[in-house]
Amino acid sequence: MIRVGSIGLGGMGSHQARAFNGVEGCKLVAGADPSPEMRARFAETFPGTKLFDSTEAIVNSGEVDAVVIAVPTGLHCAAALTALNAGIPVLVEKPMARTVEECRRLNEAADHNNTFIMVAHCRRFDPHWKSWGAYVASGQLGSPILWRNAMAGFGPGRWYMDHDMGGGPLMDGAVHNYDFANFLFGDPESVLSSSIDLEPESSALDTCSAIVRYRNGNQLLMSWSWAVRGNGLHDIIGPKGFIQFGTGDLPDPEDADPHQYCCFTDREGEQTLIKAKSEPDMYAFQAEHFLSCVRGDVTCLSPGTEAIKAIAVADAILQAGPGGEAREVVWT
Repeated sequence: MIRVGSIGLGGMGSHQARAFNGVEGCKLVAGADPSPEMRARFAETFPGTKLFDSTEAIVNSGEVDAVVIAVPTGLHCAAALTALNAGIPVLVEKPMARTVEECRRLNEAADHNNTFIMVAHCRRFDPHWKSWGAYVASGQLGSPILWRNAMAGFGPGRWYMDHDMGGGPLMDGAVHNYDFANFLFGDPESVLSSSIDLEPESSALDTCSAIVRYRNGNQLLMSWSWAVRGNGLHDIIGPKGFIQFGTGDLPDPEDADPHQYCCFTDREGEQTLIKAKSEPDMYAFQAEHFLSCVRGDVTCLSPGTEAIKAIAVADAILQAGPGGEAREVVWT
C-alpha cells in the first residue's frame, strides 16, 4: 500500500487528492498547507489524514511514500526539490515549474536521488483528447498538421496573473496544448509570438497569439486571453481533412455527452464521429499511472524530461510576445 501525501490543499490539490482517494493500491494519509483554513477543509473532506503546515514537515514525517504537489507554480520548484532530495517520488501539477532552469534543477535532483518526477499533464490521460490524438497519429489527416486553438475569457485571477508566480494564460493554461502537441508532433523547434495588454493591472501577459513550429513541419496556433470574453476555435486540420470538437453537422448521439465526441470531416465533406471513452476519468487514470511508476511497473508517460519542453515553449512565447518576435525553443 503506497502512502500518498498532498502538498497544497487548494482547488487542484483537493481535486488530485480525491482522485487518489478513489484508486486502489494507495492510501491518502496526509496533507500539507500553510493555511489553517485549507487544512481544516482537507481534514473534513478526508477524515483521518494527518495535517502539516509545511512541505518540510510532511516530507520529513516518515508518513508518506509519494507526494502530489499543487502549490502555486512559482513555488513548484522549492516544494518538489524538498521531496526529491528526500528520495520521495513526486507528481507535480502542471506547469512543471515557472522556468526552464527550475525544470532542469528538478530533473537533476530526481536523477541524483534515484527517484522520479512526473508532471500532471492530464490531457495525456484524457480519453477525449487521446481519441482525436490517435486519429492524427494514424495519418488520417495527412501531413503536415495545423492545430488551431483560440479562446478568451476571464481567467482565474489571483497569483495566476502574476508574472513570476503564475505566468498568465500562455504559461498556466496553454501549457496543456504545448505538451499535447509535443506528445503528438515531437520536439518543438521555434515560436513566433505577439502579445497585447488588455488588463494592465496584471503583471503577466494576459493576451497573446503564437505559432509553434515543429521539426516535422507540423504547427500549433494559439490565441488565448484571460482578460476579456470572446468566442473560441478548436480544430485540427490537414491535407486529408479536419477534426473539430463536438459532433459537427451530425445529430448528437443519445448515449453520451456530445463533448465526448469529435467529428472528422474528409476532403469531400463526409463526416465521421470519433467516440471517446468516458472512463477512466483522466485524473483517476493519471493517479493510477503515477502509482504504477512508483511501484516500478511502467515507464512514466509524463516525465519531467518531457514536461520541460512545454515550459520551454511557454518561455519562448512569453519572451517573444511583447516585441512580436521569433524565438528558438531551448530546453537543454
